[in-house]
Amino acid sequence: MGWRQGPSQVGTNHPLLKSAKNLLIGSKSNLQSVGLIILLLSKAAGFNAKDYTSNHYDSGVLHAQRALAEIVEMKRTGHMIHKTMANLQEKEKIGDKFKDLLYGNKIVLLTGDYLLATCLQQLGGLRNNAVTELISTGLRDLVEGDFLGDHDKENNPLPTQPKGTESSSPYDWESENNLSKLGSNEFLGQGKEEWKLRTMLTSGSLLAKGCQGAMKLAHRGEQVERDAYILGGHMALIWQLYLDVKDFFTHPYSYSLVGAPVLFAIWEYPSVYGHILEAKLERKQFLEYKQLYYAVRSTRAMDYLSKFLDQELETILKYSDKFPVEDARTALQKMATTIHTEAIQYIE
Repeated sequence: MGWRQGPSQVGTNHPLLKSAKNLLIGSKSNLQSVGLIILLLSKAAGFNAKDYTSNHYDSGVLHAQRALAEIVEMKRTGHMIHKTMANLQEKEKIGDKFKDLLYGNKIVLLTGDYLLATCLQQLGGLRNNAVTELISTGLRDLVEGDFLGDHDKENNPLPTQPKGTESSSPYDWESENNLSKLGSNEFLGQGKEEWKLRTMLTSGSLLAKGCQGAMKLAHRGEQVERDAYILGGHMALIWQLYLDVKDFFTHPYSYSLVGAPVLFAIWEYPSVYGHILEAKLERKQFLEYKQLYYAVRSTRAMDYLSKFLDQELETILKYSDKFPVEDARTALQKMATTIHTEAIQYIE
């Protein structure tokens, strides 16, 4: 039929390959698995063994909780794959490179759709309407996070121009009705609050709701469900802080413009936003990342990040202490401590 062999059809430049590498290899601390966090928290919370037979659980975790952890991981992976779509709008529509990118996009769509459809099917198999609603709203939040605020021509998110106020209203995500819309646009342009909203939408909500859903499956009660939701959310926040700091220091020419270092610096010194505004107004194809990098480093953003990391770790240790099973609880605390330590090492 004249088709070339598999890998060459995707091409070495397609974003899918980089994403696949990150998913397969992971990071130094194995921080990639949201499913692992849900499993550890499920074991840390325990359940009343009198309510279940030995066919319902294994190694201190209900089979339904294990299935939910896999569903959340699959949903997150499918969404990540969808986000690797290559923008072909500005590409020359001739030649092998364009064909490779086009073929790669087809694989992205099919693979992402398959994973999302499979996880939704398995979610229905849990036969728990409350958990289904909870996890479905997590997917809603993921999608909303993708469209929050401004974006460049390649659909990469851009920070919002800082508002002309010295103080910002805090984004209290812990007290929200998490089945409703999370946050609001009023937090855009408010540095740390904008970052928290973006993080809760793009990763925190799904992980936190996965933890809460695991407690629902074990019938642990509303208070334990809420504690699990808050703990899962803070695990996502400290994890994203680590990823943002690592990205900023290891990729000074291509870091995220909505990462914590940039958003924190812009909030303290709005003049830093001028580097981004200039590129937008003059319609430059490339932002001067290196200049922005040094501008961010000249602020006190790293000091604020260090304090924020300390606060997140303290909160995680506080909430994890509420869960009774020691070995799983200790594993969660060690994971959070490792994330905190590695992030601080990059900053220092």
